[in-house]
Amino acid sequence: MVWYKRWAVAEARRSFFKVMHVIEIDDSLALRVSEVAKSENKSLAEFVSLTLQQTLNRKRLNRTDEEKIKRFAESYKEKPQQSKEYMVWQDEQVWED
Repeated sequence: MVWYKRWAVAEARRSFFKVMHVIEIDDSLALRVSEVAKSENKSLAEFVSLTLQQTLNRKRLNRTDEEKIKRFAESYKEKPQQSKEYMVWQDEQVWED
């Protein structure tokens, strides 16, 4: 069936629009996934989205400390901290000798 060969996965964005991505998977895998989704009373798109999100969360949780530090440093390179973000606390600091 063509429907199984070209499996459309909708990904919700922060806007009101959905972006459609088409991926190609094996017919037997598509049939098995469809059966599992049906057994869990989920739509195919809902099941795939949930499964992908769980996989990404697991990957995020399994990052090493080195990877976490690297990502943290890269985030500040992409969007450096502005002085107005920390100047509001300047008067609150207490420095002891």
